[in-house]
Amino acid sequence: MLALTLALVQTAQLLSVADDSLRPEQEILHYRIAVELPDTGRTIRASAAVRYVMVEGGGPLRLDFDSVFAIDSIVGAAGKIPAAQRSGTAQGWRLVKSSGGGWLLLVPVAGSPGDTSEVTVYYRGRPRDGLIVGSNRHGRRVVFADNWPNRARHWFPGEDHPSDKATAEFSVEVPSGWRAVANGALVGLDTLEGGRTRWRWAISRPIPTYTMVIGAASLSVAALGTTDGIAQTLWVYAEDSAFAVTGPFRRVGKMLEVYSRLIGPFPYEKLAHVESSTRFGGMENSTAIFYAESGFRDQSLSEETVAHEIAHQWFGDAVTPGDWHHLWLSEGFASYLGPMFFEQVGEVPRFREAMERNRRVYFLSDVVDRPIIDTAQKVLLDLLNANTYPKAAWVLHMLRAELGDSVFLAGLRGYYRRFRDSSVLSADFQRVMEEVSGRSLGWFFEQWLLQPGYPRLSAEWAYRDGSLVLRVRQMQEERWGSFALRLPVRVEFEGGGAEEFVVRVSGWQSEVERRLRDRPVRVWLDPGGTLLMEVVELSERR
Repeated sequence: MLALTLALVQTAQLLSVADDSLRPEQEILHYRIAVELPDTGRTIRASAAVRYVMVEGGGPLRLDFDSVFAIDSIVGAAGKIPAAQRSGTAQGWRLVKSSGGGWLLLVPVAGSPGDTSEVTVYYRGRPRDGLIVGSNRHGRRVVFADNWPNRARHWFPGEDHPSDKATAEFSVEVPSGWRAVANGALVGLDTLEGGRTRWRWAISRPIPTYTMVIGAASLSVAALGTTDGIAQTLWVYAEDSAFAVTGPFRRVGKMLEVYSRLIGPFPYEKLAHVESSTRFGGMENSTAIFYAESGFRDQSLSEETVAHEIAHQWFGDAVTPGDWHHLWLSEGFASYLGPMFFEQVGEVPRFREAMERNRRVYFLSDVVDRPIIDTAQKVLLDLLNANTYPKAAWVLHMLRAELGDSVFLAGLRGYYRRFRDSSVLSADFQRVMEEVSGRSLGWFFEQWLLQPGYPRLSAEWAYRDGSLVLRVRQMQEERWGSFALRLPVRVEFEGGGAEEFVVRVSGWQSEVERRLRDRPVRVWLDPGGTLLMEVVELSERR
């Protein structure tokens, strides 16, 4: 996902981490969601069947759900469940305020730990967020879900947190002339009275609720080819189809090929690229990526954005951060794998340009004083920042330089294999990389994920008795802490030629010596730009 524009950040609803402090005491296995979209107005009729397994501790099934809906009925395994406020019994369902300001639908359950059961909620109303009913830029009526981070609760009841993933089915009834897209494979298309149609989709792999979506409008659909059995399609407004096919989507097949080789097989049934009403530049919904229509209007949607969103299908969707504060495991991975596509197809200058842009964006950002894993940040949308995107991309780039390409890629593949369809924390990634490399990497992850800032180096060098003597001071803010670095050095010699080597520096001051074959005339620090750092001064000591 690409971050919100400043204007959208200012107007977006502030979503608090505290809103997710209550977790359900059941594990949700599957959602079956049916939505009837109206020809006019914004009122929907819907049902959501939630299949879950009881876990130790009991208590009601807790579902995040908005209070704007009229709940017609809730049906469990034993039949209709009464509403507590109407029946006067505490055994009925209740809609209560959560500690974070949202709403929880509490549904009584019966059974023992390990039992599987299901409840279905029938409801109607006008979603105030999450499912956006409006008009596109051509003045035509459209409906698109836009769930990130925890906005799915505004159109269906569920566990609106990335730690609980589930499979899903969608039945979407739409007006005449519309098409509907959702996660997974198309499993049915029914013609109804009045020209309305019902589109049925199902995804067989568990995904987080923030990537469970539907989209419906008058859309043109074009085939983009098949790669290793995975068909890709393009769903756009008819006026925008020419730009989309000839522009940013022309190499999507190659992208699937590259990422499948680097990481592992594509995790899902299909991949649709959809012009939509998302507030984000792109949103990585599993198997159905939504792109903002503004990128089609001004033709600013880039191939790098498409690569970023496709990479998310592996990291973010298949392997999902289990907590909002570990968002870098999604956005940082996509922000690095996006540019890596160009490197892998031989466009190395484009890869380097993207990484240098990431460096500049981070250095100029307002979050350099905060760490990547920023547990003090309580507003979820504010986690979409230069730490979780460009700095996190640089963390992976530096880890690659630290371990070498073969070990780094082996670790990436092992991490994906182990945690596909799961939710993870940063320690899970660290553990896999340590196992693959046979090295302790706690120092690396601690300084780059838990410390704010970056190294700012002042260095001086001298040639003494056939050796280069290099003194390095770290000049960054003291509250950022010092960094341990594998620092590349390039030396140009008086008699011509050059030599490159790596020295280890740590602490606020370091001094290292290196035997040289000739007198140096010039010294470079990190000439290839492999570290997220800044050299503020480099001079020869006379």
